[in-house]
Amino acid sequence: MGALISSQAGAKPALDTLLATSLLTPDHRERLRPYFREIVYLPGIGKELPDDVLRRVDVVYGLLPPSVDRPELVPRLKLVQLTSAGADRALENPLWKSIGKEGGEVVLTTAAGVHVGPIPQWFIATTLSLYHKLHEQILITHVEKRWPSGDEFGGPMFVQELRGKTVGVLGYGHIGREAARLAKAFGADVLAANSDGKRKRQEGYIVPGTGDVDGSIPSAYYSTTSASSFASFLAKSDVVFLSLPSTPSTRYIMNEKTIAKMKPSAILVNIGRGDLVDTSALVRALDTGIIAGAALDVTDPEPLPPNHTLYGRKNVIITPHLSGRTVKYFDLAVDILVENLDRIKAGKELVNRVDLKRGY
Repeated sequence: MGALISSQAGAKPALDTLLATSLLTPDHRERLRPYFREIVYLPGIGKELPDDVLRRVDVVYGLLPPSVDRPELVPRLKLVQLTSAGADRALENPLWKSIGKEGGEVVLTTAAGVHVGPIPQWFIATTLSLYHKLHEQILITHVEKRWPSGDEFGGPMFVQELRGKTVGVLGYGHIGREAARLAKAFGADVLAANSDGKRKRQEGYIVPGTGDVDGSIPSAYYSTTSASSFASFLAKSDVVFLSLPSTPSTRYIMNEKTIAKMKPSAILVNIGRGDLVDTSALVRALDTGIIAGAALDVTDPEPLPPNHTLYGRKNVIITPHLSGRTVKYFDLAVDILVENLDRIKAGKELVNRVDLKRGY
């Protein structure tokens, strides 16, 4: 258990100044006002932040600009609460390497859980679209303005059902667990793969009514660090859903060798990070029928350049990294900040804390 941000029992926590570089509405500021004597709102990390603000800031909501790269620039800083579910962009700042090496007390937390509504729904929507060929039907009726027959989609009876399929969830965090819950509701069997192949309770900030708190939905767990276990997971899955962060151990986890373990009828769905998938290997797999299709909200490179070979394929759905853009996004991010501020006051461990050595 890491160091806590705490205050003396019964005393008001020593949090004077909040610096917000991400969106704060007037309603958000009213929610946060009881926790701070001062709220400094400077949206956008491209701005140079005044030295006097940096010297007195206790909590940052959002990203720090790259110029704030040394702990001595922010001597009172206790917490950086990101509005993103991942920490990879934040960890590019040398500040965190210094804090990690020196054993500093500054805590970095993410907004993991903020996407638990929209992204699993995107997963279901795109999977069903590929199974029903909805995107093809919509394109014909919208662009060509005609009434196609079922024969144009592989025969009069061409629809695949999610019911009875096996959905393999690679990365069983907030998003993966909610995707599993929805897939099971559609009648699919669910498998899960994580680093050790063991069932775990859900941690971090949990939106009520979502996910799989006790990890009981998957019928089996598999290990990504065991080649044979991971191969079995891929071979059994009709849909492989990637919801992993980008780390040295996950980059290109889906490559020529691992994609080849999938069923020829399987589809690959990626909402994690583009570099989880070797794009060249994916293209070859689609070209040669090693797998049947893909749905991608993230790509490598990102954005895909114009006329990239992945564009325009009937068996590939691409969206421009917008699957998580819920209108509730920043309300949920502030919910997580408030949860952590309450935990500071109570002297409890914070939710969604980033392990600086592991990178997530």
